[in-house]
Amino acid sequence: MKNEKMWVPNLFQLSTGEVQLINLFLSIIRDYDLSDGELNTLDDIKGIVIVDEIDAHLHAVHQKEVLPKLIKSFPNIQFIVTSHSPLFLIGMEQEFGDNGFEIISMPKGEKVSASDFSEFVAAYDAFKETTSHRDEITKEILQHAKPVVFVEGDYDIRYLVKAAGILERIDVLERIQIKDGDGFGNLDKIWKSYNNSISEVVPNKIILLFDCDTHKQDTNKNLVFKRVLPSNPENPISIGIENLFPLATIDRIEAMRPQYIDVKEASVTRVRGVETHISASKSVNKDEKGNMCDWLCETGTAEDFSGFKVVFDIIEEIINS
Repeated sequence: MKNEKMWVPNLFQLSTGEVQLINLFLSIIRDYDLSDGELNTLDDIKGIVIVDEIDAHLHAVHQKEVLPKLIKSFPNIQFIVTSHSPLFLIGMEQEFGDNGFEIISMPKGEKVSASDFSEFVAAYDAFKETTSHRDEITKEILQHAKPVVFVEGDYDIRYLVKAAGILERIDVLERIQIKDGDGFGNLDKIWKSYNNSISEVVPNKIILLFDCDTHKQDTNKNLVFKRVLPSNPENPISIGIENLFPLATIDRIEAMRPQYIDVKEASVTRVRGVETHISASKSVNKDEKGNMCDWLCETGTAEDFSGFKVVFDIIEEIINS
């Protein structure tokens, strides 16, 4: 039971590795109980346990996080085990510290440190992060029947909600779930986690909307769609979803709320006789993005948000296909 609900109805639903762990540690308890020793807590169990290839058949998470914790639950047992898993050794070091256990490299019998395998930590963390993204997305998809649209940030969502209302495209938003992807880097991770055979079995469409400045390419993988918003060349702000606003809107912002937009004037540098011309550029001040979003969502007109029509067209084309 877990949270008063059936979690694992029977042992046959467990993996081979999970059953192996249960057998091992229940056997320790049973054998000590049969010895007629006093047994009130796990601390009462004393002895030596020898296990060959203790990590066999175990998932990476079980090797690094579960097995070391189970071993630590028996503080008065000396475990002598063999293992081929660097992740298990790293997990032991994190659980017991440098001096809480010893690693002997065979067949030479040399003592080594878990830090010798530190490169596996980065690989494991990347694996967990990708798995976490995929599991979270899968949970959302299974919970709802609507396609999921991931955008780069919360401001993107607020602009789209405002644009949908003012452009009379609420019907598109009602057919999807729109989620904050927490930056284009995380959108990339979501794409990579589904750029394989898993994309064949997702029950609903997933749409990843990248801003125009990310220089990505439109592509599909079964029900997973990567789309890049088109660039508005008239807008001097080339980075972010704010590029979708027309030049007239940017001019109005500069006139009424100049603190929202930073300006770099055109310049010329000369190094060893070679001149380099740097064009003028504008960008939304990073500390004012929220204020600018609030102001536009409060005062913006259909003309201001006319460039967002393309976003709804992209989404509608995919969900209708």
